[in-house]
Parts: sequence; C-alpha cells; structure tokens
Amino acid sequence: MTATYNAAQLYNCCTNHEEPDWGQFDALELGGCRTEKMDDGEEFVEGGYKRSEAEFFTVYGHLRKGGVEAVTDITMYGEAVAILSHLGEATGLPVNNYC
Repeated sequence: MTATYNAAQLYNCCTNHEEPDWGQFDALELGGCRTEKMDDGEEFVEGGYKRSEAEFFTVYGHLRKGGVEAVTDITMYGEAVAILSHLGEATGLPVNNYC
C-alpha cells in the first residue's frame, strides 16, 4: 500500500506549503538537522548531523546552480526516508540519503 501525504507533510519548508519548482533541482537529499542556539539565545537550524545525533530530518532540493533548498522537515527517520522516496518517484529526481 502506498502512503498518501498532504502538502503540509511534503512541503512544510516551502512558502504556503506549495510545491516547489522541481526544474530548479537536479537531485533530492536527506540530511540530519539540529536546532542550535547562538550566544544571544537566537536559534538556528544546522544540518550535516548523523542520524544518531539529529533532532529531525530535512529533505532538500539540490539546486542546479549549487547549494540546497529545504523542502520539508520530518521528525522521524523512517518517515523521512519514505517521504524522500515518495518525492523522488513523483519528480523523477535522483535521491541521496546523507544520514
């Protein structure tokens, strides 16, 4: 049985939970992330964490021009892998799991 996802699950990092322009990407990536604090208490998200160190996981679109853009954040690793796979199949983009 194939899972069904809504826009809030698939595109929660995108403006208004709208599907991005997939043509700007050449691949999808899954990365482990954590929320960190600066000395002044302001919070920011930092990626590049191993699965065992991550607080949550982000599916990124790898931009053709370089860099990445966050598409969606997912709390649980298994669900993150499933959503990465779903988006890869839906878009035809190659997927990379860096967790």
